[in-house]
Parts: sequence; structure tokens; C-alpha cells
Amino acid sequence: MKTTHQLTLIAGLLSLSGAAFADITNGPNPYAAGYGFDTPTEATWGGWTRGDAGTLYAEWDTFIDSTYPGTRTAAPDVGSAGTSNANIAWNAGTFAAGSGNLYSFSVIEDFTASLSGSTASGPLRVALQFETWGVPMDYDSILLNGAAPTYVDTTYFEANYASSFGPVDLVQYLAIWDLPTAAASYAFDFNSAEHSMSLAQIAIDIGPNTGPISGVPLPAAVWMFGAGLMAVLGVNRKKGLAA
Repeated sequence: MKTTHQLTLIAGLLSLSGAAFADITNGPNPYAAGYGFDTPTEATWGGWTRGDAGTLYAEWDTFIDSTYPGTRTAAPDVGSAGTSNANIAWNAGTFAAGSGNLYSFSVIEDFTASLSGSTASGPLRVALQFETWGVPMDYDSILLNGAAPTYVDTTYFEANYASSFGPVDLVQYLAIWDLPTAAASYAFDFNSAEHSMSLAQIAIDIGPNTGPISGVPLPAAVWMFGAGLMAVLGVNRKKGLAA
């Protein structure tokens, strides 16, 4: 992994370049075989198709948006369905680098993704997927309307990924909430563990809860214990296996 100073220099150069490259084309494509993102028709947590009645979907790949001029806010650029409003906002000191990723030289990066729209009355399953490069997300900070996830999973991990930022640790992460009833709106709060994290992509899906999850995601408390143990032991995960 590059040092913080090296990543900062690379990000600064990219931000000055003026070129914006979507992460889905700037690699890796999170929907490619072996990478972490899923669509509801493929994922074990899904059971619905994006665009179905009573479902919401929003996805961001770059965070440079003229829809909100003069503000630190972006509308979904990859796609959305069923939403009456969808945007992601970030704090002062965080900016869109030339890659289109969100980055900061100096502050902990703080994000709020907001969705509203008509959903099934409940119970609901809510899935948040994101990709980060370099410094990791503070996983304990991930909340939906103030509540921690029901399930979490680091669906893909690659050390020294050859990104446009140089070699970085790349993580694609999945968080799931099972809700008994629909909410009036959905606010996802999360922040970086420290400055110099590159936030590359976010996808949010909300739809009917179709029953037990049959895949690898574990209850959040169990995963966090395991993640802490692996950190102590110096073990990396890649598709659920020690690297």
C-alpha cells in the first residue's frame, strides 16, 4: 500500500489533470466476475429486480455533478429507479479528484447518502455496497437512520491494486439492514477511518425482504469480531479466504 503522502501526491496530480474517469471503466468493474458488487437478481440477499414496483435503487460511480452547483452533493450518475430524491453529500475538505473519486488531503471524510421514494410497506431489505481505495472506511460508522447493519461482508479485497492512484488496497463492501417496516426516507451515514481514503463507488438497493440470506454475509457483530481478529493476526480476506 502506498503511504499517505504518496497517495496524497497522486490524488493531487489527478485532481489537477481535469480528466474524469468513471471507476466502472477505470477498473475494476465491480460487476465483473470475481468482484464484489451484485445486482438483486444475482445476489443471495436480493430476490427482486431493479425497477420493480416497491423497490428503490441509486448508484454513484463519479462524484462530479453540476446538478448541485456550488455544493458538495451529487445525484446518482450510474442509475436510479423508484426514487423521488437521491443524492450523496460530503463534508468540507473532501473533494472530487480527477478520477471522479471522493478524496481528502487533510480531514476525515464524512458522507451522507439520502434516498426517498415509495417502497413496499415492509418488511424490507436494504443493501449498501461501496468500494474504497487506500485508507479504509471506518466500518463502525456505517449507519442507516442511526442503526447499525444487520449483516456485513467484505466481498472483495485486493492488496496493491494497480489503480489510477497507484498501488492501493481495494475493498468492496456490503452492508445489509432488515427493516420491519418502510421508512419515510433513508439516510446512510459513514466516514473514513482517517484522511486520504478514496471513495470510488456506491450502490444502494431497497426492496422486499425475501427471507434468510443464503450467502456468506454474517451477523454484523460476528463479522466485526472476526475482522478485528484478522487485523491482529495480519490476515487479509479475498472472497472470504485468507490471502
